Amino acid sequence: MTQTPSIGSGALNMQFDLRGGLAASRNLSALSARLVDVPPRAIATVRRRLPVQARRDIQAEYALPARRVNQDLTARPTERGVRLVGRFRGIGLMQFNAKKAPDGVRATVLRGRRNLRKNAFIAPGLGSNVQVFQRAGAKREMRQGRYAGKQRQPLVTEYGASVAQMLAKGRRPERLVDFARGVLAAEVDRLLRFPSAGVATGLSQ
Repeated sequence: MTQTPSIGSGALNMQFDLRGGLAASRNLSALSARLVDVPPRAIATVRRRLPVQARRDIQAEYALPARRVNQDLTARPTERGVRLVGRFRGIGLMQFNAKKAPDGVRATVLRGRRNLRKNAFIAPGLGSNVQVFQRAGAKREMRQGRYAGKQRQPLVTEYGASVAQMLAKGRRPERLVDFARGVLAAEVDRLLRFPSAGVATGLSQ
């Protein structure tokens, strides 16, 4: 099994070559002709379970709701396995339990670590979407909002880590490869021992 990270279209792609892993683990002398249908079924199971495991692994480190992680995390089939995709879309600091503090805004990006964004503040943006902002850069004439026509520093939205960054951090890719390998082996074993299970669940269609 191989896992190949790549970046494209604003997303991190982790590709799991599952057929290679399956072929390497087979005991050819013990298999029957029904193996022809096993790889697609086993890979479908990995595709279903891998993003769930990735989300749980991410949430063990980052204080981000499951719903928000799921928005930027998908698993797609490939010719040889599964591609796990995490988007680089920015996640506003409000999603990390941001709260106003006397000297700025405090938020929890990593579990157990409450950090301060000094001089930041919470306010509605142009689309009435409440975000954490800072003013930064040279003053310029505002064209929209309550300060239109006045000289102000532009607003800069404060973000936490993206799901793509979370997905690629540390040994998470290796852990997910190990998880996918375990699911694959267990599913192949199950289908070989109980071939009728595929019929019962509609997997043989």
